[in-house]
Amino acid sequence: MMNSVTEYVEATVSIFFEPEHVGCQWCPLMTTYSRNQCMRTGELLIDTRVVGKWCPLRFKEENNEPF
Repeated sequence: MMNSVTEYVEATVSIFFEPEHVGCQWCPLMTTYSRNQCMRTGELLIDTRVVGKWCPLRFKEENNEPF
């Protein structure tokens, strides 16, 4: 008889960026083994100076101005 997963537990983690360094280039979820790729989404990253199209990170706003 096979065991199957009936539920999952969600966990979250905070990732901190300097205000002037918000982008995939400074994210610990980016891997550069053979090419720039997000380990969370699998997205191939062409320009790592910005946030990827499918980035799941949600950034807090300060002074009503998004990063």
